[in-house]
Amino acid sequence: MKRYILAIIILSIATASLFAVLPSCYHTYDEIIAELTQYEALNPDIAKLHIIGYTQQDNLPIYALKISDNVLQDEEEVPVLFVGQVHAEEVMGVEITMNNIKTILQYRGQDPYRIWIAQLDMWFVPTLNPEGHSVVTTNLDTSFRKNKRDNNLNGIFDYSDLVGYDIDGADINRNFDYNWVQGDTLMQPGSLEVYDYYRGPEPMSESENQAIAQLFEQKKFAYSIVWHSSRTGNLSEKAYYSFNWKEERPSPDLSLAQSIAVGIAGQITKEDGTGTYQAYPNLSRKGCFHDWAYQQYGTIQILIECATSNLQPDSLLMVDTVQRCSNGVKWLLNRALIYSTAVPSSSLLTGNVTETPSGTPLEAQIVVEQRNAPWFRPRMSNPQTGRYYRPIAPTPGGYTVKAIKKGYYDKVFNNVNISGGAMTLLHFPMEKRPDATLSGWVHSMGQPIPAKIILYSPVNDTLIINGDYMLATYAGNGYQIEVSADGYFPYLGTIDIAPGQNNLYLDLSPAVEVFSEDWETGTANWAINGPWVRQNELSASGYALTDSWGGRGHYAMNCDVNISTVSPITLPSSDNLYLTFDQHLYTEWTFDPVTVELSPDNVTWTAIWTDSGQKDYWHTKYVSLDEYSGQTAYMRFRLQDQSSAVELTDPGWTIDNIRILKGFVTSNAETVDSVPILTAVYPNFPNPFNPETTIKYSVRTPAPVRLDVYNMKGQHVRTLVNETKASGNHSVIWNGKDSSGNSVSSGVYFYKMQSGTYSSTHKMILMK
Repeated sequence: MKRYILAIIILSIATASLFAVLPSCYHTYDEIIAELTQYEALNPDIAKLHIIGYTQQDNLPIYALKISDNVLQDEEEVPVLFVGQVHAEEVMGVEITMNNIKTILQYRGQDPYRIWIAQLDMWFVPTLNPEGHSVVTTNLDTSFRKNKRDNNLNGIFDYSDLVGYDIDGADINRNFDYNWVQGDTLMQPGSLEVYDYYRGPEPMSESENQAIAQLFEQKKFAYSIVWHSSRTGNLSEKAYYSFNWKEERPSPDLSLAQSIAVGIAGQITKEDGTGTYQAYPNLSRKGCFHDWAYQQYGTIQILIECATSNLQPDSLLMVDTVQRCSNGVKWLLNRALIYSTAVPSSSLLTGNVTETPSGTPLEAQIVVEQRNAPWFRPRMSNPQTGRYYRPIAPTPGGYTVKAIKKGYYDKVFNNVNISGGAMTLLHFPMEKRPDATLSGWVHSMGQPIPAKIILYSPVNDTLIINGDYMLATYAGNGYQIEVSADGYFPYLGTIDIAPGQNNLYLDLSPAVEVFSEDWETGTANWAINGPWVRQNELSASGYALTDSWGGRGHYAMNCDVNISTVSPITLPSSDNLYLTFDQHLYTEWTFDPVTVELSPDNVTWTAIWTDSGQKDYWHTKYVSLDEYSGQTAYMRFRLQDQSSAVELTDPGWTIDNIRILKGFVTSNAETVDSVPILTAVYPNFPNPFNPETTIKYSVRTPAPVRLDVYNMKGQHVRTLVNETKASGNHSVIWNGKDSSGNSVSSGVYFYKMQSGTYSSTHKMILMK
C-alpha cells in the first residue's frame, strides 16, 4: 500500500522517480535461490549454499554460496568475498555475481578457474538486501534503496515514487558501526533525499549488517568486492578503496589498496569504450561497508560503481556490463593466489599461530607495527586453525610483526621482508606464560570495603570485590593495576606477578576532597568557552557537562573549546594527590585531542594529561598531581579540532564527577609459592568450550572439597571432586560427560564448589 504526504506531492517534478518498470532480464529473489540451489546440487564437491542471516523486516533468508575444493572443510585458503547488492535499486551487481558463480562452476576444470577453486575460499552473496531487492524486482518501487525497516512503526510499508522520500527502511551501507555517527539521521536537515540515506537507529541495528558481520568474523576475508551503481551518475564507473578522508586522513594501507583498486579498475572497460574504470580513495566518513571491513579485519574491499546513471538497462546492455565487470573479478582472484603471473604482485603475509611445543592452533592478535593504527579492531588469527592473512605491500627494510595473546609471551619478528611476487609465510610459535594467581584483600582502616580491581594486560581483568579477592592470571612483569572504591583514595601502580601464588594487600585511606564538581548545582564555578551544555541525558550520574551532544551533534570544525575554574585551586603539600573524573569520549583519533591543563596565572597553561579516540562509554580517569603539590593553579579541560572539513569532526567530550583527592595507600606485595590465602573456585577456561574445560580452585587449609556440575534445570550432572584436598592450588577438567559417561548436549551448565562454610557457583557454556 502506498502512502503519500502532502509535502511530497507538492515537491518539484525534478525529484520524481528516475525509474519506471524493471526489465525482465533481472533475477528475482526466488530465481536467485533456485539457481543457487541448483548449482549446489550439480557441484556438491565444490559448492555449498549457506544461510548467513535474515532480513530486518520480512525475515527473508540471506544466502551465500561458497566455492572451493573440499567445500565442506575449513581449509587454510585465502578467503575472498563478493557482495552483489547492498542498495536495492542497484541490481546490476546481482547479475555480475550470479554470472561469476555460473562461469566458475561451468569451467571448473579449466585454468584459471581450476586454480581458483583449488587455492581460494570464495564466497558470493548475490544480495545482502533481499527485501529491498524484492521491492524493486516486483516493480513496487524501482527506485527503492534501503531495507524495509518500519521507521514510523505503523505496520505499513511506507514508500514513494519520489526519489528520496521512502519513509521506511535503513540504508545498510550507512549502518556499519565504524563512523556510523557520520551518517544521515532520519529526515536529514537540508537534504533533498531526506529518508534514503538514513543510517538506522543505532550502529549495526540492521540484521543484514549483523549477518555479514558474522560471516566476516568466521572467515576474516583478505579481499572483497562489493558492487554498487551511482544513481546520479557522478560516481559511475569508478572503483573506491579505503581511504583518504577529505584528502587529509590516509589509511595505513592506502598505497596497497590503491594498487589493488587500480588493478581491478584497469580491467573494466567503460560503457562508451573511451577507457577503463578509474580508482579513487574513499573521501567520505559515512559508516560504509568497505571502510568497516578494513577497520575491523584488515580486508581490502573495493567498492565498484558499475554501469552509468542508467542503473537498470535492458538485457543487451546488462549482459555487456556484466561481461566487462567480470574482468575485474578475475584480476582480484588472480591477485589472491599464492603466486600468479597474471598480476604484478601477489604480496600477502600469512602463517599460523600455534602454542609451542604442542602445536595447538591459537587465536591471537597480529600486529604489523608500520601499518598499525589505534583505531584498528584487533586483527585476529582464526581460532580453529591459527591461520591469519594480511594483505600488505613490500617495503624497504621490512616490517616488525608480532603476535599478542593473553597468557602467552609476545612473539616478535623484526625486519620481515615481504615478497612482491608471492605470499610470504611467517609462523608464530607462542610460549605459554606460567599460571599465577593474585590474591589478597582491600581494606580501609583494617575493615574490608567494596572495590573494583582492574589488572591491565592484552585482555583486561576486572573484579568487583568486597574485601578479599583472588584473580587467576599469568606470570609477567610490569602489569598495571588500578584499585578504586567510592569514597576512598585509589591505588594505581605496577606489579610483577611470579608463577604460582602472589599476594597484594591494600589498605586505602578515606579520600579527602580538595576540590569537587558534579554539575548538580550549575556551572557558576567555571568559565565556559564554547558550546558546553549542562544536561542529564548523557551522564555518569545526575548532570554532566558536554561540549556537544553525543550522537546528536558534533563539535565545530577547527574548534578550540574549554572550561576552566573561575578561581585557582590550592593543592595541599602531599605526595598523594589525584585528579579523577568520569568521561564519555568520541573524537577523531590522534588529531582531535582532549587535555587537562594547569596554569599558575590563568594565562600560561601546561598539559598534564591527554586522550583521543572513540571511547564512548563512561569510564573513570586518574591523573597524578603529585608534581604540583603545594602549588596554586587554575584547572582547564580543553578540546581542540584539527581539520578542514565538518566530516572530520565527531560527537565530542562529556565530563562528570571531577574530584581532586588527597589520601594514602598502604600496600604489601609478596610471592607465596606454596599456600594460597583463600579457599576459592575460579572461572573455567575456555568458556564457551567444546568438549573440555578446566576449572581451577584453591584450598587455604586441608579440607573436604566437593565440586558438582548441574544443568539449567538444577539437575545434578556429575561430581568432579569429592575428597579432602591439601592446601594449595588445584584444577579439574570436565569433558562434557555426565556421571554415566554419556556426552551431554550443548547448553548452559553450572559448577558449584563447597568446602566447609565456603560455597560458590559459576556458569559455563558447552557449545558443540
